[in-house]
Order: sequence, then C-alpha cells, then structure tokens
Amino acid sequence: MSQGQVLPPGFFADTGIVDGGDHLRLHLNENPYGPPPGTVDAVHDESACHLNRYPDADCLKLREALAAHFGVAPDMVAVGNGTDELVLLTSLTFLREPGTSVVTTATTFPGYVVSAASVGRTPVTVPLDGADLPVGELGDRIGAGADLTFVCNPLNPTGALLDRASVRHLIDRAEHAGVVVVFDEAYIDFAGPAHEFALQAVREGRRALVMRTFSKAWGLASVRMGVVIGPADLVARVSATAGALPFNVNRQAQRAVLRALEQPEHLERVRAENARVRELLCKSLDALGLTHAPSASNFVMVEVPPPCDSTAFAARLAAEHRIFVRALDALDMPGRLRITVGTEPDVERLATALRTMLDGPAATAG
Repeated sequence: MSQGQVLPPGFFADTGIVDGGDHLRLHLNENPYGPPPGTVDAVHDESACHLNRYPDADCLKLREALAAHFGVAPDMVAVGNGTDELVLLTSLTFLREPGTSVVTTATTFPGYVVSAASVGRTPVTVPLDGADLPVGELGDRIGAGADLTFVCNPLNPTGALLDRASVRHLIDRAEHAGVVVVFDEAYIDFAGPAHEFALQAVREGRRALVMRTFSKAWGLASVRMGVVIGPADLVARVSATAGALPFNVNRQAQRAVLRALEQPEHLERVRAENARVRELLCKSLDALGLTHAPSASNFVMVEVPPPCDSTAFAARLAAEHRIFVRALDALDMPGRLRITVGTEPDVERLATALRTMLDGPAATAG
C-alpha cells in the first residue's frame, strides 16, 4: 500500500461467499480447526443467560487471566474488539498532537495506514527487503524521529519472521528516539513461544507494545478479541482513549477467551498441524512450479506465472473452482497471491484447481 492509498471498497468483504456452500475460504487466514473445546458452549451459555446485560467495561477478570497467560502484571494489559480496534486506538492515542508522525513498512496490513489517515497522518512507509522486514532502514527511520511505529511480525502478507537481534535493534532505536514501537504479532502463535522476543523484552521492562489476537491460531475470529501488552503507562494511555467505547469487548468474547486460556494445549495442536500442512502446501506449489516465500505463519505468498494477472487469476479460481485467495495488488504487490494454509484436504483441492488452471487453454490469458 503506497503512502496515502486507501483500500478499495469491499477489500475485506465476502462477496459471493455464502455460509454453508462448497466454497473454500483461503483468503482471510482463518483457523480451519476451530476454537478450543468448550468455547462454543461458553458463548452459548453467556448469550442464553446474559444477552440483556452489558459486559464488564473494565474486563477485569479477563485482563487478570491474560496477564497470567502472558507473564505480566494486569495493568500491562488492555483489550479491544480485535487488533484492528487496538491499532486504531493506538493511532488515536499517540498521533493526536499536530505534527506527529508514524512509520511502518510498505505492502503490509493496511490497518496501519488507514488508522493513521483517520487522524490526518500519512505514514512514512519503508519498502520491504524482498519478502523480509527492512530492519536496518526501518531502524534508521525510527531513529530519525517519529512518534509511532508499527512492525508486523510475522509479516503479513509474506510470512517473514524477525529474529531476536532484529527485535532488540528496533526497540533500542525506538527507546533512544522516544518512539512508541508496536509489534503486531497477530500470527506469532503459529511460529511458537521460541520467537516471542518482543514479549520477553516487555517482561524485562523495555518500552514497546505487543499486540496479540485470538482470531487466528485460537480460532475465535467471530467474537473479536485483541490484546495489547506493554509498559503500564503506555497501556494506560491506550485504555484512556478506549474510554470512549466503554463496552467494546462483549460478554461472549470475554467468556470465550477465558475458556480458551484454560486449554493452551489446543494452541500447540493447531501450531503443529498448521506447520505440517504448510509444508504440504509448499511442496504442492513446488510441484506446480510456483514460486513462494518462506513463511512462519498460516499463509503462504505465491507468485502467479507471467503473464497472468493475480487479480484475474484469483477471480478465475473463485469463479471456476469456488476457492477464494487474496490477490495482493491492493497492497502494491502485483502478481502475487496470499493463500491460507487450511487443512490437508484443502491443500489437495487447491492443488488440483491450480493444476487445472495452469495446464488449461486459458492459463496464459490469466
């Protein structure tokens, strides 16, 4: 996404997709294995007993449970209606003063640019280093002065992952320059605890914010739950901004996440199965001669063969095979698709469809 660019209408819409159909949803990075056992019953019970009652606006019980899960104090945790809302709240908090600025990478999650635009800011966007985060240049931009920086790790849409030294370098530069650096780790659960370098830094007292979601690996996309973890003073400022939305996290979401946190083994099973099926997907793409980027997440970025157009290619895949993937033209990455890993049968169906398209007479028309 270039500076000042906005998303096309319907970018996140499920146009043409009807629940219960034979379509295959590989465009929103959803967890095909569902939430931990018991969470559906928890949501049902909460709805049956308390649908007429407002939720706890402070989410006290939930924040205490999340603090224990992440190994921090409760005042270091705030929650929101998905990380989308938290990105917006963070922008509203740290970019409200005239002249404030924001830095992020180009061609990544569009919410950073859209949220900054909502407060009249145009981010400085740093081009990717191939499929990787441009740690050196991003650090230089941070050091040159900014008020807020968003770092997507693992990187959406390429799946690239930062190592410990890179995370520490960005935090060092941000602390030295007085910049609030936000690590959006929506997909870190797929990489595993060994890569939670930003969260570990926060536990050690470093000044960074870390965002997590229960929409991806936890399989709770529908109830919307995002978490921001960081120094108590920074979290308090975000929470103060959220005061305009006193009931932003509903009862069902709070109850579902509390139930999910009791079953961390579910996350381990999802992580292991995703890694196994991701390897199958990559092998299938290799067999088809399709270039793809290494990924630590639950999606893979794939190049369509020239002269095919990725938007047209995705449209054909949807129209002819009922398989939905994300064309990345709107993120300034033409010729590429982002494909959710899915299940093993999903990979088999996708591979069959791709083989048909690539071998068929209309392949070059794209």
